[in-house]
Amino acid sequence: MKKKWSSLRKNAEDLIVLLVLAELGALAKGVVTSTNKLAKTLGMSQQTASRKLRELERKGLIIREVKPTGETIKITDAGASTLMEYRDRLQKVLGKVRKGIITIRGYVVKGLGEGKYYMSLKGYVVQVKEKLGFKPYPGTLNIKLKTVDDVLKKLELLKLPGILIKGFSNGTRTYGDVKAFRAEINGMKPLAVVLPERTSHGIDILEVIAPFNIREKLKLNDGDEVAVTIYLQ
Repeated sequence: MKKKWSSLRKNAEDLIVLLVLAELGALAKGVVTSTNKLAKTLGMSQQTASRKLRELERKGLIIREVKPTGETIKITDAGASTLMEYRDRLQKVLGKVRKGIITIRGYVVKGLGEGKYYMSLKGYVVQVKEKLGFKPYPGTLNIKLKTVDDVLKKLELLKLPGILIKGFSNGTRTYGDVKAFRAEINGMKPLAVVLPERTSHGIDILEVIAPFNIREKLKLNDGDEVAVTIYLQ
């Protein structure tokens, strides 16, 4: 199971890096950039960005050439085919969206403990109550996404406006924006999927909040499969 999730996460990361490179112009004549610039664009460390580029090159998805002006990166035909494949899969996934509703599946996993801290902060609590209509339980339900298609659905959510929970400062530290979508699990609501601007989680993790302990309410254990119905409007 661990190997399966590791493979899923790597595939999702490959897709994200290829998409960013394509947007920078690497599908055409190639793009001149540096691992430092790419890392900032991707929101990852320079070491991680460098490792991802080496992996993509080893898989034959990109070619790299070092020049005096910088490093030139070009997406290969294989890389372009990968993007086309995911484009087709994404279109298929989005074709299943009906009346502003999307369903994402995954497995309940243990969190990092961050949700309890953040959902206890007054700056977030007040806004969640005002904009979502409930006072959040101090904690989040963490769901590891089941398939690459589920990851693609989450990527699509990241593009949508959602309900904005604005970031704030307490004088010593600043906290980022959080995007939210009303949701339900097994008919249970009110719930909300939250997408923090800053997170330690990978792209394959979905976080859900509610005015109660979701695990206890739905009697969920680690490894249980759930389907999250998300309302896009």
